Amino acid sequence: MIHMTNSIHNSERLKKNMEEKYGKNMSVMGYYVKNMFRYWRKTFKMMFFYGRSEWSEISVTELFECYNSDSPPLIIDVRTPKEYADGHIPNAILIPVMKLKENFEVLEPFKEKAIVTVCPGGGLSLVAVDILVEGGFADVKSLKGGMDKWTESGYPTMTLKDSETTLEYDESEVHKYEFLDVRFSGEIHHTEDARGLKCPEPILNSRKSIKNLEIGQVMEILTTDQGSQHDIPAWIHVSGNELLLSEDLGSDGFRFLVRKTK
Repeated sequence: MIHMTNSIHNSERLKKNMEEKYGKNMSVMGYYVKNMFRYWRKTFKMMFFYGRSEWSEISVTELFECYNSDSPPLIIDVRTPKEYADGHIPNAILIPVMKLKENFEVLEPFKEKAIVTVCPGGGLSLVAVDILVEGGFADVKSLKGGMDKWTESGYPTMTLKDSETTLEYDESEVHKYEFLDVRFSGEIHHTEDARGLKCPEPILNSRKSIKNLEIGQVMEILTTDQGSQHDIPAWIHVSGNELLLSEDLGSDGFRFLVRKTK
């Protein structure tokens, strides 16, 4: 609201200054209109883009309250089957993030209903929110802090035997990228140092940085968060960019190379 108020005041001041200097001279009105457009474009960008991470998340406390209400949301666990089997929110369904789009038809009845996506730390589930929103789902939120925060808060979980997971998921879809593409020239155009950061920061920072690259340029991502070993390649895959390298550096963390393709 502050940004909108400032924009209104700035645009009114600009209009007054223009009229005092040029009167009603139409030859300069195009300049005035152009600047008005810039002010409002900046306002809407700050209102709807920068605030998005807030309205697209739900806390574990809020989810627990909804979970016990008369109209609980559909909870979609976007992790791997192994992670899901080891412990998940009761009644959550398993759809790994790279399988979301192909399950849109199954999820069709929930297009206008509340959906919450869950991952280990809250980063990959934000990517899942983007996928579902782009697919026309109206009310989608990511669990802030993910299963780590849910478990830490002492909320209920359940486990399954591997044989009880119903959705087949071939992790080779991620691991097949664990080689250096022969077309890679060796030039790195940006290094995103996310070492020491916890999920979802590595994904959020990488998503922001790759927008500043040109098509064909390469970004290096350095992390120490254990979850990024799976989360970063999965995000790159669903974003439509190209994973050139996924490398385990041992005690030094993980290293990824991604080429911007769109």
